[in-house]
Amino acid sequence: MRSTDKKRGRYYEHYQVEDVLTFFSGQLISAKSPDGMQVLLQEITANKTLPSGLKELLTNLDNEHLAPVLDVIEEQDRIVLVHPPLKGEPLFLLVEPRHGMDPAQALSIFQKLLRTAVRLEKSPIPLFTTLHPRNIILEGNRPFVLFVSFEKFSKNQADEKWRFLLYFLLTGFQLDQPLTDPESDRNIRELPKPLKDLVLLSMDPEQTMESVLEVAEQTAVPKTQKSSSPKRKVPSKKLVYPAVAVVLLIVGAIFGGQLIWDNEDAAAEIEKEAERELRLKGKSTYSDISFNDEKPVSKSLPPSIKGSFHIFGELVQKEGKPFSISLASENVDSNFGLQVDEEGTVRLFQFVSGETFDLTKTGNNFKIEPNHKYRMDVYYIPGQPFRVAVSEVGKDKKWVAVGKVPIESRFKVELKGVKGTHFNRPTISEVQTESESLSTWMNWQPWLLIKGNGVIKDNVFDVSPNSHIQMKDKNASFAFKREDDFVGDPLQLELESADGDRYLVNWLEDGKVELMGMGYKSLGSIDMQTDWSPTTESRVSVTNESGKMSIELEHNNVKRSIHTYFSGVKRDDNQSAYVQTSTPIQLKHISIITKDKIYLMNE
Repeated sequence: MRSTDKKRGRYYEHYQVEDVLTFFSGQLISAKSPDGMQVLLQEITANKTLPSGLKELLTNLDNEHLAPVLDVIEEQDRIVLVHPPLKGEPLFLLVEPRHGMDPAQALSIFQKLLRTAVRLEKSPIPLFTTLHPRNIILEGNRPFVLFVSFEKFSKNQADEKWRFLLYFLLTGFQLDQPLTDPESDRNIRELPKPLKDLVLLSMDPEQTMESVLEVAEQTAVPKTQKSSSPKRKVPSKKLVYPAVAVVLLIVGAIFGGQLIWDNEDAAAEIEKEAERELRLKGKSTYSDISFNDEKPVSKSLPPSIKGSFHIFGELVQKEGKPFSISLASENVDSNFGLQVDEEGTVRLFQFVSGETFDLTKTGNNFKIEPNHKYRMDVYYIPGQPFRVAVSEVGKDKKWVAVGKVPIESRFKVELKGVKGTHFNRPTISEVQTESESLSTWMNWQPWLLIKGNGVIKDNVFDVSPNSHIQMKDKNASFAFKREDDFVGDPLQLELESADGDRYLVNWLEDGKVELMGMGYKSLGSIDMQTDWSPTTESRVSVTNESGKMSIELEHNNVKRSIHTYFSGVKRDDNQSAYVQTSTPIQLKHISIITKDKIYLMNE
């Protein structure tokens, strides 16, 4: 039996090929039989001579947890399995992080699939499968595996995917490698003891699949757990995919009419190729996303991503509705991102250790309004706080905010919205140059937001309370104002030298300007000798040349300054104060610390 090429297309026997997808164990082929029936052909390459009786074995496998085989086409160096149209949904789409399956259902699926894999390996002609969630389809309560092979899918016993299957079913988290200390994992600790013991046993590289199956067959979920555990329900909208669509969902995901790949599944060669393509291009833009359900629905943007990246797109809503962009860890129980509520308030959040933290949010100076288009940006650089920007398209007003430092991980981009919400041109881009990305985020202003949030409009930065702003240059100048009802010290600067020494410049409410060193020791001061007016522009300049530092301040046309020097003799006058230091000062950072709203103007 042979495959042939004809004028109208390639054929396997009497099956006409429509589409071909290369996979790690061979090829997957969407085809039609002479009577028009849609079938899926699974091509499996053999590295040695195929034994006799193989066709009879494969068509008579007495196992309900394998994709049905209608026919087997034998060739010299491969076989082709003919599958009927497949119903059901890929398992990895049904189990979300932190929302594992009902424990009894999870245990039942684990038992059935492990039993299937053991039986395959013990068949007269040994066959192998992978119990990776992407290779498992769930039709009602019946799971089945699709891909089989003549060789093991993993050469490393400790990394075999079946070892992580029960953990995934119960927690929703996919593991790519064994946990360093499984017993300390919070998700495992919270499981009822029988399931906890079984999960730990599965992850033990000394245990075989058969030995784990023996224990699994004897394991039962406590009755209290059955009644109290929140069940992970299969979505009410059941989908029947064409055969090739199920395959594509297993290898990646079909989303918005566009195929989007997950580059983490190292077994799939086509996913590796997609990863290479993304890495070469540095940016991938996907189809527009529309939410059509009254209840919130989550949709994922592949691929899974690691390292420094920038995510952006355009949000449009017919009316104020909840919306969120989150970066969900695939390795630990954590995520972060931004949320929009019904009132148009944007807030940053982070979920860690089982708790969600609100980090910062927009004030009255920035709101998301219906029927307006907003550009949303999320920047992630490992080891740094995540950063967000939101701006109305065509306007010069941008809200910027800083979150916390996320746990370094591999992430999945998840969008959640309801009917009437659209997120257009979603894009994932690698951050090639950190400084350029941060400058773009800050609209190329001379400062960088380190903590808090604010609104940039033209050359004015409206900074919210409890924020920290860092100047980009060691020689910096800017103007600032406060709110009309402001009461307090006008300004506080923090100066950090390359040697790690810190200095504070405090402009006090009574007009005194003081330079302080380590331990808040006063080094020198000068009086502005003018009444403070919050809404009047004040100007500040910091220069650092030849080991000397100068801080110049101006308010109501009155100028004062403080200078440092490390040799010679200087005397104070009524406009300047001089402070001698033991060594030259080489500034590294100049920062503005504010507990109240402040308006910064780019000079």
